[in-house]
Amino acid sequence: MERSSNQIWKSTMTSGAILGIALVIYSILLYVGNLLLVKSLGYISYLIILGGIYYGIKSFRDNVQGGVISYGRALGVGVLTVAFAAFIASFFTYIQVKFIDPSMLDKILNLTQQQLAESGKSDAEIEMAMKFTQKWITPGFMVISTIFAYVFIGTLFSLIIAAFMKKEGDPFAEVSNSTEEQ
Repeated sequence: MERSSNQIWKSTMTSGAILGIALVIYSILLYVGNLLLVKSLGYISYLIILGGIYYGIKSFRDNVQGGVISYGRALGVGVLTVAFAAFIASFFTYIQVKFIDPSMLDKILNLTQQQLAESGKSDAEIEMAMKFTQKWITPGFMVISTIFAYVFIGTLFSLIIAAFMKKEGDPFAEVSNSTEEQ
């Protein structure tokens, strides 16, 4: 059992690292292209997460489990994969907003204010919302929210992907092998 547990951790850390690095590279590309705050391009990161979870479950199923995996195990592998990726992505987010581009927080606040104004909020409502938002838009909060957001969406995706990736073994093969050995 301990060996199986170690294999799960090793496999999900590897897949999570690959996914996390892919998310960081995509974030860097958006930053360099000055497209980081374009909401529609943010949805591409969902496709990257979907691909990373799929890869993580498939890799574990095929390379560690011998081609079979239960729904629960696939779900766990998917969630662990995205959790490791979330830590990598959140670490990069912290470095980005703390050291690379501290003005990014101001850009987020300005975008929020603009969206509130466009939605028809009164000046008093905008001012109150901005005071509240300013308290929460910090590098530390960005790290926590990044981890939470990725793990949450990754769990939802894992619930779906695990249903398609599960592959039960032949229950009679185990019985046949054990009776032949006796």
